[in-house]
Formats: sequence, C-alpha cells, structure tokens
Amino acid sequence: MLQAKSPFGLYTNRTVCRATKFCYREAISRRSLLVLGPQHISAYCYPQDLSSTSRSTVIATAASEPRQPEEGEEFEEFDEYDEAEDEAYEEQEQADFAAAELADAPLDEEIIRTRQQMALEAGPSNAAAEGESDADEFEDESPFPEPDFKSMLLTDLLGLAAEFDAAAALEEYGDILVNGISDNAEHIMPGDIYCCINQISAIDVVDAHDAYYLQQALLNGAVAVIAEVDMEMPELPDHIPVIYADDVEELASRLAAVFYDKPGAGMNLVAVSGTSGKTTVSWLIRGVLEQAGQLTGMVGSIEHALAEHLVTPEGDLWEPDDIDPAEGRECSSPFALVPYKGRYSVEETTPNGLRLQRSLASMRDRGATAAVVECDASSIAGGSTDWLEPSIAVFTNCGDDPGDLEVFGDKQEYMDGMLELIRSLKDADRQRAVINADDESYKAAEAACGSIPFLTYGINTDADVRAESVELTLWQTTIIVKTPVGRLEIISNLVGRHNVYNILAAVAVGVLLNVPLADIGAGVESVQVVPGRCEVVNNVLDLPLDGEEGEEEAQQQQPKLPHDFPVVVDAADTPQRLATVLETLREAGAERVFTVFGCDGQTTAGEVRARLGEVAHQRSDFVIVTNSSPRLEDPADIVQDVVAGWPNEMFEPYAAYVYNVFQDQTRCPLWFEPFLHSAQRRWKRHIMEDRFQAIRAAIGTAAPGDVVLIAGRGHKDYIEHWDGDDGLVKGWFDDRVEARNALSKLEYLYALVNLDRSSLPWGH
Repeated sequence: MLQAKSPFGLYTNRTVCRATKFCYREAISRRSLLVLGPQHISAYCYPQDLSSTSRSTVIATAASEPRQPEEGEEFEEFDEYDEAEDEAYEEQEQADFAAAELADAPLDEEIIRTRQQMALEAGPSNAAAEGESDADEFEDESPFPEPDFKSMLLTDLLGLAAEFDAAAALEEYGDILVNGISDNAEHIMPGDIYCCINQISAIDVVDAHDAYYLQQALLNGAVAVIAEVDMEMPELPDHIPVIYADDVEELASRLAAVFYDKPGAGMNLVAVSGTSGKTTVSWLIRGVLEQAGQLTGMVGSIEHALAEHLVTPEGDLWEPDDIDPAEGRECSSPFALVPYKGRYSVEETTPNGLRLQRSLASMRDRGATAAVVECDASSIAGGSTDWLEPSIAVFTNCGDDPGDLEVFGDKQEYMDGMLELIRSLKDADRQRAVINADDESYKAAEAACGSIPFLTYGINTDADVRAESVELTLWQTTIIVKTPVGRLEIISNLVGRHNVYNILAAVAVGVLLNVPLADIGAGVESVQVVPGRCEVVNNVLDLPLDGEEGEEEAQQQQPKLPHDFPVVVDAADTPQRLATVLETLREAGAERVFTVFGCDGQTTAGEVRARLGEVAHQRSDFVIVTNSSPRLEDPADIVQDVVAGWPNEMFEPYAAYVYNVFQDQTRCPLWFEPFLHSAQRRWKRHIMEDRFQAIRAAIGTAAPGDVVLIAGRGHKDYIEHWDGDDGLVKGWFDDRVEARNALSKLEYLYALVNLDRSSLPWGH
C-alpha cells in the first residue's frame, strides 16, 4: 500500500501495481516530478497530517528535523545533507560562543599594541618580499599579478582628503602607518583603518559601532577608527585614535579615493544608471570591451568580476570558503532546504564608496584596463559614486521603482537623484554620456549633460544610434543598427524589445570608445545570456550562427532540452518590470503566457504585491502565485496581498464559502480541496506556495506556442525562510536549475499519452 498525495488532488490510499511502482521509483531516481490529479500517483509522498500545515513551517522543520520513515514506508535518502546541517549548527554554536566571549572580554591593550606593531613593521619592502613568496607558491592559481603593497601616514591621508583639523589633532599620536581601509571588522588586516559603516540586511541593521565589531577590528590589527558623531562608543585603548564624522560613509569614500589613487580615472570606466536595463547593458558593454581586447572588471548586481574570475566586495579574488552541498545536484528537493554554503553571491547592486574604490583599485592593480559599474539610484544619491570619475556614464531610463520612489518621495526627486551621475561629469575632453532618446526623461538627461558631449540611442526617434529594423522572436532578436560611423547587423539570443534598447546602449558606448563596428557587433553577440534577465533557459547557448562551421558539432555538445516552448527566467519584481517582460513576450509571438511569480517577505510592500498581482492577471493567460523568499512573514499572508490585486468578480461567486478558494490547498481541510481546485481551474489562477512544484506545474501544463515566465528571482540561487526562532534559514534554490530539470523530464510526461495536462490538477 502506498500513501500518495497529488500536489493538486486529494490524499488517497491505494494499492499500486508493481509496474506503476517501478515507474514511480524511476521518476524519483531521475528527480522528476509528476504533477497528477486525484486518479494518478504523484512523484513524492506527504504525510496525511500535513493537509493544514503551513509549508514554511514544514520547510523549516524538515531542514532541522527530517521525518523518519514509518514501518513499511520508503523514503529517498539525503543523509549527506542532514550531516551538513548538523555541521552547520555546530559551527554556528561555536561562532556564537566565541562571539559572546569576545564581546564580554575587556579590550586587551597589550594584544592590540602587538597587532599595531605588526602593522608598523610590515613596511613596503617586507610586504613586497612576502608577496613575491606567496606569488611563487601559488603561481599557477592566480592569473593576475598581486596588487602592489601601499602604505601612507594617517596624517598625510587626512590632509590629502582635506580633513585638516583631524590631521592636526592626530599629530599627538605620532606616525601611524595606514596599509588599507575597510568597513568589515572580520577582514581587517594589520594597519587598516576600521570605518564604522552599518550593514543593512532584509531583516535588520548591523551596528558597526557595536563593541563586538570594534573589538574584532582592533584584534585584527586596526590602527584607527572612524565613527559617527554622537554614537555611543565603548572605551578604546588610548593609543587608538577615533575620528568622528557626520557621515562615515562619505568620509570613508573620500579617504579611499585618495588612498587608492582614484582607480576609475586610470581606466576606461563605464558607469550605468537607470531604473531598468542596468545589468544587461553592463554585461553587453563588458562583451564589447573584452572583444576589443581590454581586460575588463565588473561591479554589478550579479557579480563583481575581473574577466571570468569572481571578486569579493573587499577586492580579493573569490574562493569558496566551504564545500557546496548543492554541487553536482540536478535540482533541489520539495520541502527540504539544501544548505547554502560555498557559493558566490552579491548582496547589493552598488557597494558603498569605500568598497567600490577598493574593488576598482584591486582590478586596476591586477592589470584591468577597463571596468563597468552598475549604479543604482540610492547609491548615487548617497554619494557612493561621487569619486568614481567614469569615462562614460550611461542613463537607460527613468521608470517607476516602488522601492526607490519610497526613498526619494516622488518621481522627480528620483530622476534627479539618478541624473547626479551624469552631472558629476566635468571633463569635456575625457568624459562622455549616453542617453535614451525615447525615454520620457530624455530632456532632463540632456540638460544634465551640460557641456559634456553625448550620444543618444533609440528606436522611435532619429537618435545617433538607432535601430532601423527590428525582428523579434521568442528565441532571438535581429537588429539593423545605424550609427555615426556606419551600419551593422546584430543577431542576439537576448529576446524582447527592451533588450533592443539595451543593445543600442552598448553599441553607443562602443562607438564612443572608438571600437570598430565589427568588434562591437561580435562583442554584443558574444553575450548569449545575462543570468536571470529574460533568460531563455532552454535556448541553445554558445552556438555559431546559422551557416557557420562547427554548428552541428556544437549542437551535439549541448544539453538535450526540448524546444517546444521557451521557458524564461527574469528578475522582474516590480509592477513596471513585470509588465514590460510580459508585453515583450506577447509581442515576440507567445500564444499563451504562463506566469509563475511571488513576492519577497520583509522588503515588498502590500500595495506593490497587489499591483504585481494585477499586472500578472491582466497580461497572463495562466498564473501561479508561489513563494519567493518569505523570510519572517507567513507565505499565506504574502499570497493574500498578491491576490488582492485580482478583480472582485473572481471572488464574488465564492463569497458564501467557508474557506478562501484562492489559497494553497494545504491551508484548507481535505474535504474543501475539490471546491478550491474547481475555482482555481475555472480562472486559471493557482496558488502553490512550494516554488518547486509551481515551476514544474507550469512547465508541465504549457504546450507548443506558449511561454513560461518564472519571475521575481532571476539569477538569485537561494531562498530564505523563517528558521522557527528569530532568524532566517537560507537554502539553495535556483529557478534556472529547476526549470532545466523540469524540461529534461518532459519526455516522461509525454509518454503518458492518456494524461490530460491542459489544466490543473492534471488528469482531473
């Protein structure tokens, strides 16, 4: 007897024949998920008492206390991940214990003086010698030269940064040698200045003035501290100077620009701002620069990188600090979190000014001749880019970003904040701008350029760089581009009209940098995918163009994913961005659009969730609302905020029902599930809080001519849930990986010729 439950049907107890059991186990072993109706088995079992249990609670519990199989019950084994979880908890307990000890311990002046002496003794000659030794030892591991050792007297640094009063006040401390500047107490090196810059996460703010972080910074060798005026500070050793500032972040950025010699001014630095398109434009510009033979750095929302090598926020070449439990897996698992360890991620689009200067300096010192930086509105207005000094500033557009509008108050202030990047351009001989002539903000952007030369780009206007013809399909985009130096044809795997604008912006940058048109076209076409940005996960990547040699051989090396319909993963998490992507897919030829999306907890307001629900409803044929990263919020509450944007006519027929029909089936009693499924099937608006199932349900239901859009997460390869206490548990989950896995299993569904998959639950 096998107890089975469809993700959409009733719990059932039934005897399964030997052949069916074999198929069932084969599906499990191949990590497929069969989303079936009441008369079919599903691909995994649920205990019967979970029918009214919150899925977030199930996930959090499963991560720490996996359910043991009952007698006669078979479960797939995940021992390696349970062991990894135990190790993670032990490591966290040890770290918490050490942190408590460190916070309670008095500041040991003798230890701190020893660390400071280490910094003073680490002169340029010693550091260079050590660097040569390290370089010899790891010569094969790093393809770049190590950055030169740099040091400066603290008083000289303050004087060059125009902090004359502070420089004079510190003369009594004698000669303090500074070897670096950092806001990360854990990564402080002997001789660094520690800057107390608070770190903001989705659920809290880390106070950098806390005694624990100050203690750690000093024990690691910090020789000075920059703190905010009027902040309560623990008593520090007498020989550690504290410099108080009204704005620690601004002062740290200015000091870093001086200490690291304004790295942006020594490279072909391109800064990209705007509401949308920044990431894709940045990747395309990098493609053009690399095609032109320049070693190019990148600072953006997906990665900080030098060529193909990832870089940490501190400017070091990234290496995994732990074993990745997700390595080698085809996908995640339902109701279980694979620990998120040993993986690379970026927490913010634009780092603060200090980190930005450090990163660019490390790239320059390793040989970079060019760099591209994404600049979001908050960072520009907050001063992070004040000392950037780009060669070219690109302004893509000004739209409606709810998060930014909340910060700036209104759209005019928001637009002015973004245009500060262009206004910062002062050198008409060296600096240039690129602006979107089709955007409603064009006149304001043109005025912001002042005396700085600029190029315009567009489709609908007579711009300097203009798309003369555009051919859009669901698999690729073909453009004929007119430029001041000639015409070129570009065939790109990036789909949609909004990507035409992104390509034109990159072409304009190439023209300003005097890159030959052939290299501009090749550079743009070399960017066959931008992770999580309208990414067609089952498109053929890295193939020669039609007719080129090697096409057949290259195709044979690609994963065999079906091309019946495209599956698109995009980071669209605002109403305007979601509307743009949905309109793009429809314009490119989608017969039906299946939209799978959710909203993050803690960071997305209820009004925005409702507007997202409204946009998805109006522009999609089939909608599945699911989890994104619920964090500390109840996923059911997030779902209800989303469905509040759906029209009243959808709810009126069910006003007399005891339970809400637009909720996840596990939130209602078993007897009510047929009514819930009937209502959701009627409107083709489904609620599946488990994102694992939601993705597979959409892909399994779609047919040739359709498009499946998985929105909201984009390149992010993790998901965050409440840990059952007062924090978060972070697990590996990548929409692109899940979509590819679901596509690879479609052949098993196609083999079930009598299974009706036209609606959910399948086979109903």
